Amino acid sequence: MTVWIIEPRDPLIVRDGRPFGPDPGVRAVSLAFPFPSTTTGALRTQAGLDEHGIFTQTQAQLADLKKIAVRGPLLVEWNKDHWDYLAPAPADALLFDADNDPSELRRLVPLTLQADEYTDLPDDLVPVGLPSADPRKPKKDAPAFWCWDRFAAWLINPHNESPIPDDLGHTGPTRESRIHIQHDSDRGAAKEGKLFETSGMEFTRGGKDHQALSAARRLALAIASDHEIPHPQAVDTLGGERRLAMWRTSTQPLPSIPDGLSTHIVQDKQCRLILLTPACFCEGYDPSWLIQPRHGVTPQIIAAAVGRPHVVSGWDYDKRRPKPTRHLTPAGSVYFLKLSGDDAAIRTWVEDTWMHCVSDDEQDQRDGFGLAVLGTWDLKEQNNGTA
Repeated sequence: MTVWIIEPRDPLIVRDGRPFGPDPGVRAVSLAFPFPSTTTGALRTQAGLDEHGIFTQTQAQLADLKKIAVRGPLLVEWNKDHWDYLAPAPADALLFDADNDPSELRRLVPLTLQADEYTDLPDDLVPVGLPSADPRKPKKDAPAFWCWDRFAAWLINPHNESPIPDDLGHTGPTRESRIHIQHDSDRGAAKEGKLFETSGMEFTRGGKDHQALSAARRLALAIASDHEIPHPQAVDTLGGERRLAMWRTSTQPLPSIPDGLSTHIVQDKQCRLILLTPACFCEGYDPSWLIQPRHGVTPQIIAAAVGRPHVVSGWDYDKRRPKPTRHLTPAGSVYFLKLSGDDAAIRTWVEDTWMHCVSDDEQDQRDGFGLAVLGTWDLKEQNNGTA
């Protein structure tokens, strides 16, 4: 499998679907992070280029390009001589401001309903919350992306702690706005009323002014695919306004299963599943392909911590019409699963699910939607918590 690092040279614009026409003062606002369809489409375009860098594909070849499976994108950060992976903040972790410590990280667990307690959750799901009540509000500027070593530790043993937010992670790409005009060559000035603004993602962090830009940390996108690109372009366009991005291969594979994680899941016969990229499920937040029997294992969803859905559409260049609007389960969402099957089957299921896509539709899986990892989950935590 080849891992590609895509490093935008200019602020990346990935439209959020709001209208952007020729009206004066209009704004083109970018998403906070690109959907898998953006990077997957870019890689498939690279795969369809000839030796001259020209995309010339027949209808049959286009169908083959759509079969190329891509995992990602994941955020990566340059660290001296290698790229460090980051993960979206898991939805079962809440960061609070503490009185004495810089912050306090608390975990959310499935709660046990008492005899006189009821919910309107479907499919006998139990609510997710703190084991004990906490009147504080979560930290507003909590890191949106976690460093992989802290994230891996959370997968193996989620526990309350008092981390320094900067050590836990950061907010990802910096939002950058630009004002644009339409130039009148006859007058050598801007045309009246032809003023608009674009807001994109600057793939650096730490440089808040021009003096600090030299110390800013480089960020990029990482994707992986088994497909070999015959004529890769070192520089290509990505996102809106054909902003430039550098492409390079990486010797660093996608993160592997942490030591001991599979053994814990096999022993407990339960786990957490965390989404690294948004997933597309036919029933909203509720996955169907994930809970189907595979490798002799049948998962059962006990509870879920799911954020607000993303709305995605786009333009279908093949059918020359807009794509249907869909709702995506956001990255960072957590599903608490019970696993039925013998030890060998569960171990195989864990290895097959780690860093694979779990969306319901096979094409969505190929497109990179629903990239998932697994973590431990102790049933005692549920029994100790009350709704």
